[in-house]
Amino acid sequence: MTQDAVTEEWRQRPADPESNQDLGYHLDDWERIRARDADEEKYLYLPEDEELLRQEAFIIVPPDGVCDLDDHR
Repeated sequence: MTQDAVTEEWRQRPADPESNQDLGYHLDDWERIRARDADEEKYLYLPEDEELLRQEAFIIVPPDGVCDLDDHR
C-alpha cells in the first residue's frame, strides 16, 4: 500500500467514529467506587458483568489518572 493510499483511507474515516462499529471496541459498564488508603484517595472500578468479577477484573487508579474523554478530543 502506498503512502497516498494510506492518506486517502485515513481521510475517509469518520471524524467522530463509533467505538464498536468503526473501531471494533465493545463498551462495558463499570462502577466507580471512591476509596481512601491511609492518606491517599483512589478510585476502584468494578465491572457490572458478574462473569468479569469472577475473573477478578478490576482497576485501581489515583483520581488524577482519570479524565473525561469529551474534554480531551
